[in-house]
Amino acid sequence: MMFITILGAVYIPKLLFCTFDLIFYLTKKRWRKIQYAGYIVAILAFLLIMKAIHYNRFNFEKREVEITLPNLPQNFDNYKIVQISDFHLGSFTLSQKKLEPLFDSINAQNADIIVFTGDMVNSFASECNGWSSLFRRLRSKDTMLAVLGNHDYSTYYKWPNEDLKSLNEMAVRSKIRDFGFDLLLNTNKNIQRGEEKITFIGIENWGKYFTHTAQLDKAMEGVDSTSTKILLSHDPTFWGDSICGITDIELTLSGHTHASQFGIETPWFKWSPASWAFDYWDDLYEKNNQYIFVSRGIGCVGVPGRIGMDPQYTVITLKCSKRENHESN
Repeated sequence: MMFITILGAVYIPKLLFCTFDLIFYLTKKRWRKIQYAGYIVAILAFLLIMKAIHYNRFNFEKREVEITLPNLPQNFDNYKIVQISDFHLGSFTLSQKKLEPLFDSINAQNADIIVFTGDMVNSFASECNGWSSLFRRLRSKDTMLAVLGNHDYSTYYKWPNEDLKSLNEMAVRSKIRDFGFDLLLNTNKNIQRGEEKITFIGIENWGKYFTHTAQLDKAMEGVDSTSTKILLSHDPTFWGDSICGITDIELTLSGHTHASQFGIETPWFKWSPASWAFDYWDDLYEKNNQYIFVSRGIGCVGVPGRIGMDPQYTVITLKCSKRENHESN
């Protein structure tokens, strides 16, 4: 990651300057101002890359969302879910101190439940070493739930043999549990308030190389058909493929996209290259009274930096529909 970053920091500004320099030599009048503009653009690009690495990736934001679910039980009105995703702990090697304010901020939300939607590591269980004290700070009223992401399966490293790969994968799962999470592997968990309940369903990862790991039917075993259902699925493409318009799952929480760690966001406009690969890539989406929230995540993969899409965790407050609130009154 650092090697790629150094190359980018050196050669992207150089490429930009060379482009301006080429234009300078191709123009008949050879205006010197074109070269000067090249210097300015190259310097700004270098500074932007440095900012992305040393500031933006530690500029953790809180995103607050309210979601009205038509069938949410009255006892769960204002139920607060804190969603965190895509830590990629290897991207924060030797930077634990810089993440302490993030964990303090999460705790300050006084969450009813904390959910983690996958990719604790880049590849190796050893990335989790030294993080237990921070994760064990996390507190919620009910519990903490987690699912696995594609990187948690030890897929992106050429292991000498399958046994080592399996041992690493099992170690990642053990570390996540040691952090205090109840790991949902194609299973579910009920949260009770009096005689009412909602059900959190967790599937294993789904995607190009994971077609057989996610087993929704298995995860739904024993789920009350009348219960409000919230799905934890790392990859948001599962929602469009297998959830929306197919099941009665009202809310899905995902991550995975990182919003490409690059984009433009204003109060009026938001764009990222992630939109080319994913129909649902950042924020809240609704279709036919079914919702998905896609988190851009905390960590980085590939390049340890973010431009325009700073890391976020999400505070989701569930609301009963106005009709139910009126009837209960």
